[in-house]
Amino acid sequence: MVSKAAKQAKLPMAAAAAAASPNSTNDENSAEKTSKTTSTAANSALPIKIWTNENFPNLMKLGMYLGIYMGVGTTCFYTLRDHIRGKKTNDLIDALYLCVVTMTTVGYGDLVPHSFLSQMIFSGFITVGMCLFGIVVKIAAKYLVVKQQMVMVNALHLSKKLGPMEALKEIESLKIDYTKCVISLIAAAAHFVIGVFVLVTYEKMDFNDAVYCACTTMTTVGFGDESFSSEFGRMFGIIWIATGTSTLGQLFLYIAEVYTDIETKKLVKWVLTSNIVVAKKDLEAADNVEDDKVYG
Repeated sequence: MVSKAAKQAKLPMAAAAAAASPNSTNDENSAEKTSKTTSTAANSALPIKIWTNENFPNLMKLGMYLGIYMGVGTTCFYTLRDHIRGKKTNDLIDALYLCVVTMTTVGYGDLVPHSFLSQMIFSGFITVGMCLFGIVVKIAAKYLVVKQQMVMVNALHLSKKLGPMEALKEIESLKIDYTKCVISLIAAAAHFVIGVFVLVTYEKMDFNDAVYCACTTMTTVGFGDESFSSEFGRMFGIIWIATGTSTLGQLFLYIAEVYTDIETKKLVKWVLTSNIVVAKKDLEAADNVEDDKVYG
């Protein structure tokens, strides 16, 4: 009898627990859905990291090619030092300096080949250098194209998960990042100032000539009427010319990246807006006005 009474007493408690369990289950499901939506939004947030490990082998190969190019070029120019005319300092420094000036297309003209053999070798060296420059352009173009594609894919994924309206709000809230562009501009300006300082201090140039020489060098114009002529100046020029032209090129890349980001943002907004318009038209086409029902 006692056990029966206990069982009967437990029945209302079990019923109450059963009645409460759907609510708790619904709360758990709603919490789980909310967390899933939040995680989806977090995973779909823009912008995304597009410079993956797959891109680094190209840079490693390019670095290896440039190293081989510099080594072979310096060796050839050192061997052909008697076939090169112009103002000379140290044979090894001059060979490396001439290699850098040729590779970066600055081409001062202060050291030039004057025999048939040296001219043919220089011609081949210049041609190979242009091929390496083509590889650099290819890597830069791939960087911009892949970034644009990944932003578009990520936006469409966000639209599919959260809806085009939420995706459009997310896109409109994004701001263009000018940080890399500003940093590259500062680095290029610093290179320019350092170059002018060395040209004035060690090459004994007037300030106007130093500014002119630094400008023609970093832009790879290199008229040749002003250039490095001392041993220390050419040692400095080997590093400064290579890094200065690279820094300026990187600045142009980041300017192009900012412009690409702006145009990509416009394109994504246009695509999402088109999806919203199409969805509204489909909804209107499925609406039956006569019986106030929607089919589809």
